[in-house]
Amino acid sequence: MKRLLKKILRSTVGQAVLAFLGYVYIQLVYRTSRWQYKNRHIVEQHLNANKPFIICFWHGRLMMMPLAWQWTRPFKVLVSKHGDGTFIGKVVRYFGVDCVTGSTTRGGAKASLALIQLSREGVIIGITPDGPRGPIHKVSPGTVALAKWMQADLIPVTFSTRQRRHLKTWDRFLFPFPFTKGVFVIGDPIPYPKDDSDLSQTTAALQESLNTLTAQADDWVR
Repeated sequence: MKRLLKKILRSTVGQAVLAFLGYVYIQLVYRTSRWQYKNRHIVEQHLNANKPFIICFWHGRLMMMPLAWQWTRPFKVLVSKHGDGTFIGKVVRYFGVDCVTGSTTRGGAKASLALIQLSREGVIIGITPDGPRGPIHKVSPGTVALAKWMQADLIPVTFSTRQRRHLKTWDRFLFPFPFTKGVFVIGDPIPYPKDDSDLSQTTAALQESLNTLTAQADDWVR
């Protein structure tokens, strides 16, 4: 039975059905809950000034992120080539969010070049800096290097809900329940590193900001 279930989940039809169900459930959570959105002005200031930036959020806080982007500017997310990335891509496309397949660290030169070109065209990029395999809540050096190449600030974003469950996955994936209280939070922008000597400092700053922001979001919904 387990083998049959895995085969179904890995099939094109199975993933398509699950992606649609995922979209419906995310909409159910969003539409039946009371949401606050903190610090929207940070994104709006960058958009108004036409300054490039990268939206960064932990892999475990991925589920509601398609609804965190509420502006008309095109938004694309970087997803991995393995099965999880393919599935995530199918879900977010229901929300009008396109994907770039690849990685910032594992043979990601092609993806990085594509992201740089998209940024020059005015597209906003979203990245999970601890994805796709972790370690949890650790920013990969590739994310900050990409920001340097793009000359794009890093803007941390997270969400939390009062009624939720953390799944037993490597990223402690937050699974929100409907009819709850939720919050989206945007953190202060972190300037992109000007040269290689700034990479480690920027990486540490982004990591600390995301962890602090996530803890604050969890506190707010309580």
